[in-house]
Amino acid sequence: MDTPNDLMREEERRNVSENHDWSKLYPDLLRSILESLNSIDFHRAKTVCSDWYSIWKTCVKRPLCPWRIIYGKDSLMLFNPGEDKIYKGTNVGLSNDSYFMAGSGNWLLMVDSHLDFYIFNLLTYKIIDLPSMESSIRGGNVRFERNREHGSSEWGHFVDPCRKDYVGKDIIICRRSAVLWIDERTGDYVVAWIFNNHYLFSYKKGDDSWWNWNDHLNMESLSLSVLDLAYRNSKLYLYTTKGHIKIVDFSGNNPIEVIEKNPYWEHPFRYFTKEGENICKTRMAILKSGEVLIILSVLKLRTKRKLLFYIFKMNLESNIWERVESIGDDEMLIFGHGVTIRAPVQDVGDGIKSGSIYFARDDFQLRPIYYPAFSNCGVFDLATSIIKWLKEDSFNNRFVETQWFVPLFD
Repeated sequence: MDTPNDLMREEERRNVSENHDWSKLYPDLLRSILESLNSIDFHRAKTVCSDWYSIWKTCVKRPLCPWRIIYGKDSLMLFNPGEDKIYKGTNVGLSNDSYFMAGSGNWLLMVDSHLDFYIFNLLTYKIIDLPSMESSIRGGNVRFERNREHGSSEWGHFVDPCRKDYVGKDIIICRRSAVLWIDERTGDYVVAWIFNNHYLFSYKKGDDSWWNWNDHLNMESLSLSVLDLAYRNSKLYLYTTKGHIKIVDFSGNNPIEVIEKNPYWEHPFRYFTKEGENICKTRMAILKSGEVLIILSVLKLRTKRKLLFYIFKMNLESNIWERVESIGDDEMLIFGHGVTIRAPVQDVGDGIKSGSIYFARDDFQLRPIYYPAFSNCGVFDLATSIIKWLKEDSFNNRFVETQWFVPLFD
């Protein structure tokens, strides 16, 4: 039982805590405290107040490197290879029936079994809800009809005057193709996603509803479908059937298609496979310069079954797509994320460096005979064409899926 003296001391501590303005700590003291925190708490600290953020910007920055999201049976963990540390219990706020669609820094675009989208911050647990797909959709006569039956694998249907498309987990997850961009400083964001290679939907912060782009982009009249998409510098890039690339400019109040200044539209990408090659997936990525890359994950079936990535960039002078061996001296790439990212300034191990592609096993759609039993992901070195498979011993094989992301600590 607490004595009267114990209670008095506790009351004194409470009064000191309530009366002290923690935002007014001496800068050197606060900087020392911030720099002693682990990476996740270090990032969270900048959101406390403007004074803390000002001091946070002067701290010694942590090495920038890709982290891994480890999906366990009942939990989500983050692994930071720079610290060789696992952070557990980081799925606070995620619903049990949510599925990953796209990522941007610390943020994930998620969708649940009601086809409700939201954006989730892995480090601060902040959630941004997006409009319901059942609400009015601008641009074209299409609507989403939700299935009200509880527990059904059928989420609903997209309906327009000419067709009715089933919506469910098997289509949303297996054919996942979406993009998320978010500016942590301003809070601006853009979301776009493809359904069944037919519908293209987008939402920009401040819009009153989702946009449907099918009629605006004249896709059906051109017999085109959208296969992949990427977003950078306020532009949405769409990789379509027949190798064409469309561009939509989101910098204004209303998005508009870029036509005259799109160098890629009349020069589609073509690649003819060689004997013994199997193209697993084709993805698009945008360099810092705004140039478009086409990346192929390739399984070579002859001799020793080798896994490779081919990268192509269009020569803007000759308008010819050329295979390249580099993505820049200070850039690296997470396959499927749509943009290159700044490479770490120092070697943090596990092959994490510039000129590398980070991938998960599903990016090759591999059967077990093609990958080591101990790994779910790897790093491809463009200079040597060598894959470093990453061991997962520290997770005790409890994970079911691995995914890469790069925290935004800038």
